[in-house]
Amino acid sequence: MSNTRLRGRGAQFNPRNRFEKFSIEDFKTDELDYFMEEAEERKIPTQFYYDNSKTVIAKNDSYDVGFEYSFNPYRGCEHGCIYCYARPSHEYLGFASGTDFESKIMVKKDAAQLLDAEFNKKKYKPDFIMFSGNTDCYQPLEQKLKITREALRVCLKYRNPVSIVTKNSLIERDIDILQEMSELNLISVSLSVTTLDKELARKMEPRTSSPERRLRTIQKLAENNIPVGVNIAPVIPGLNDDEIPSILKEASARGAVFAGHAMLRLPYAVKDLFLQW
Repeated sequence: MSNTRLRGRGAQFNPRNRFEKFSIEDFKTDELDYFMEEAEERKIPTQFYYDNSKTVIAKNDSYDVGFEYSFNPYRGCEHGCIYCYARPSHEYLGFASGTDFESKIMVKKDAAQLLDAEFNKKKYKPDFIMFSGNTDCYQPLEQKLKITREALRVCLKYRNPVSIVTKNSLIERDIDILQEMSELNLISVSLSVTTLDKELARKMEPRTSSPERRLRTIQKLAENNIPVGVNIAPVIPGLNDDEIPSILKEASARGAVFAGHAMLRLPYAVKDLFLQW
């Protein structure tokens, strides 16, 4: 593992995939490190792959997650939050939990159409669906592909309630749809604010919107009569727990009407990634 920090990424290496018998490890001699120093400074490019999933509603049975059904238009997340509990899910795809999770993104290009088909199945029992849960549905690629936007249109069409959690101000783009859903009592939105410290956020969740930008998004949604709250997740003892009162105060001042939290979870390889970070 190189001593040179990868810019724009939360994880700095790829831990071994727990399902694979073989792994590739990065090792260098001092002499090779000298010649590779400039090469190590370049950013890891993000790669995108089509995901040919046949269904898009996932059922959750974890006792400590507060929702049963979720919709994830992507697998992996370019936001690169170092603490993300979803990282190990990338191992099911043959990738790793580290830099792979934030640089190899699976795209469910037909997600909106698949969601429409799910709603039309006789066995479907209407319930609220969490947008995100294993990824952020407003990660950078969404700006171009608009998969989440089209999926919200489908939910509006069928009057299916939705809850959204995100760290990205891109959600403001969809205020027109969210307003219509709000009028029918079909939507609630949580902006995840982990810290008010811009520098800490940049290191801990490098490709998310800044804390201040997320607070402004709370205000923008509230001004448009969209139920919005703040999610302090994860709470990391010794790092951001002392900020809880300040985050709640700032979010409330911007129009947040509810709040939630979740403690830090370090499943499988996330523990090694977080401790190295």
